[in-house]
Amino acid sequence: MDRDIRERHRLAMTEHGFDAMVAYSKENVAYGAGYVVPSQHLGIRNRQFAVAVNADGNAGMLLTANELQEAKARSTLSELRPYDEFSEDPMAVLADLLGELGVAEGVIGLEMDAIPADRWEALRRLLPKATWAHGSPAFHRARMVKTPSELEKLRKAAHIADIAQAEAHAEVREGMTEQELYRIIVDRALRHGAENILMVQVATAERSSFSNPTPSDRPLRRGDVVKIDTFVTEGGYMSDTGRAIVIGEATHEQRDVWAHMQDTLAAVHEAIRPGANTVDLWQVFVSTFAKFEMAPVIKFLGHGLGLSLHEEPFISADSSTVLEAGMVFAIEPVYRVGDIGYHLEDNVIVTEAGVENMTSHFGRELIVIG
Repeated sequence: MDRDIRERHRLAMTEHGFDAMVAYSKENVAYGAGYVVPSQHLGIRNRQFAVAVNADGNAGMLLTANELQEAKARSTLSELRPYDEFSEDPMAVLADLLGELGVAEGVIGLEMDAIPADRWEALRRLLPKATWAHGSPAFHRARMVKTPSELEKLRKAAHIADIAQAEAHAEVREGMTEQELYRIIVDRALRHGAENILMVQVATAERSSFSNPTPSDRPLRRGDVVKIDTFVTEGGYMSDTGRAIVIGEATHEQRDVWAHMQDTLAAVHEAIRPGANTVDLWQVFVSTFAKFEMAPVIKFLGHGLGLSLHEEPFISADSSTVLEAGMVFAIEPVYRVGDIGYHLEDNVIVTEAGVENMTSHFGRELIVIG
């Protein structure tokens, strides 16, 4: 296991009083194994995967036999425990692994919100002396602060997403459809090395306020506000960055709204530093918006970003997490005027000095093209 990832597990186990942690979701298995398992990513329900780590940092991975060759080539784990999905009980293999890690009678933090109920029942029967605890909070805690390797992957994903959108701008023209613009962005992202395209949102005019719009055959018309939000991955780590653009000619209102959103985002950036609280960022957001007689239109300002699109910590009125260097956020002070949505989203890293914006390719000005 990667040394820094092992240390994040160890710190989480100490904080939660665990002797071991068992990952079961695709994100946390990828976190421990060092790569996204193809079968698990595809959601084949009969195939079971897990990564177990004890407090000494010793770790092993449960996986299907057909994935063994891939794991040997890509995983940072050397202890691989394959099973035949047609003839063997994966929980028996996992129980043996936990026994060899010395925690058969220990306190084990398990992702109970990820493991299927029948597998959980079987695992309890196989390890009757173990004490089981909800492990998800420990995984959330471990993954809040990114390691140097994780940060490099996040930087690359964010850069690809920015460049893909920027290059697509050169081909935007009035009358092209959302689908056509979508395909250009996807093509540019792949050309620049995107591992995977999770989603690209392109939504025009009245569709720009939709939360997760699928690109349609609606044409781009002069004066339209277009929402673009780009999600690509590098090594399993995600971007979530976007900008609104206007087709042909922007009104004074459109420019003013965008300027106010940029001023607000700049104020939030200024408030980001180790020791600040997520609720502090929310208050900066709300108070700066209020100066422009604007109010939030969604119930949060931002979210953690990594192997999951939305992960801890969150920035909202109800959140309270102290910022630490190495945390990564997607920050989106979005706004609506009627049914027109303005999307602005940066991906940032909390640093010892304050903040690093991974999505700084575009300036403050509203992008008017086509």
